[in-house]
Amino acid sequence: MHRDLNVVPDVVVYTSLIDGLCNSGRLNEEKRLFGEMVSRGISANVTTYTCMIHGHCLHGQQEEARRYFDEMIDRGILPNIITFSILIDSLCKDGNTEDALGLFKLMDKINIKPDQITYSSMIDGLCLAGRLQDAVKLFDSMVDKRLQPDVISCSILIDGYCRNRKLDEALQLFKKMKQKGLQPCIVTYTILLRGLYQDGRMKTAQRFVNEIQSFGVSPNEVTYGTILDGLCKNGNFLEAIELFESMEGTGVLADVEMYAVLIHGLCRAGKLEDARKLFNEIPEKGLVPDVATYTTMIAGLIHHRISLEANKLIIQMEEKGCLPNSITYDTIVKGFLEGNETEKALLFLRKMREREFVPRDSVVSLLINTLSAGELKNLVLFL
Repeated sequence: MHRDLNVVPDVVVYTSLIDGLCNSGRLNEEKRLFGEMVSRGISANVTTYTCMIHGHCLHGQQEEARRYFDEMIDRGILPNIITFSILIDSLCKDGNTEDALGLFKLMDKINIKPDQITYSSMIDGLCLAGRLQDAVKLFDSMVDKRLQPDVISCSILIDGYCRNRKLDEALQLFKKMKQKGLQPCIVTYTILLRGLYQDGRMKTAQRFVNEIQSFGVSPNEVTYGTILDGLCKNGNFLEAIELFESMEGTGVLADVEMYAVLIHGLCRAGKLEDARKLFNEIPEKGLVPDVATYTTMIAGLIHHRISLEANKLIIQMEEKGCLPNSITYDTIVKGFLEGNETEKALLFLRKMREREFVPRDSVVSLLINTLSAGELKNLVLFL
């Protein structure tokens, strides 16, 4: 700290340095600098503590962030709306909804009014915790307090409704936000589309796809992925392929997840040659197949009784450093059992156990129902 130049840093300088260290993840250095500041008799203020709380939340250290929060209160330093919002948001994302609610109630006790950001974080936390009714009550209380919900808070609650299969309520809120003059963003549309596809409401979903295009809202990778997944899961494979091919002119590049979605859909539809073509196209686009994409293609090959090619793909997968996971092995074992290729199923089950993966209950049940009494006796040795 330039002691040789006789520069005496004040709380503003220390706070600025602490903030920089926190943002870059150098939290041990932040603690040392904070200790130095205190030892020199310089009192931290609300900004100092808020910077440290934000830094520790940002890097997944919620307990340390909460310790700083409690320390600042013990020292008589009152948190502000930013301090509360940062910690509430972090706690909610980490699944500590009750702790977040406790802080939210504390705000009321010390007469700090939550803003839209605080409400949005808390509503999101309640939705993620499966407490939709409480989320709706909190949303309504925000309106009662004449705090106008914004696009983010509306989108969060729409997502909560969709996740709980309450599509009519989601559509009603979507309609209300437009009536209030709020323009839905692409995130809002994507959330709603995901819910509609999951509920099989294809006509309504298509109406919103058309609305996106007519309003000039630009779909992103997540939106395209959502639409492709929705079309495939509802059997509209031709539309999915057409959409995928039309993406080239939009500036949105296909990612590996989109390829995996389409390959899975094509395999399910019996269009194995088209699935193969797409899979082989992945490296040509400068992309690397991930474990999910390999697993999807392998499952399709096994399902269509092309086990030799499936085996080659499994070997290729490992050679390229993409190791099969438990889902891959479950898929392979299940596929071979359903194709009455018991020996191959048991071979991969043995490999699975060598890598300390445990088959899912559904795979174990299939094994029990498929194998003979003698095979079942041997099965016990490696299950």
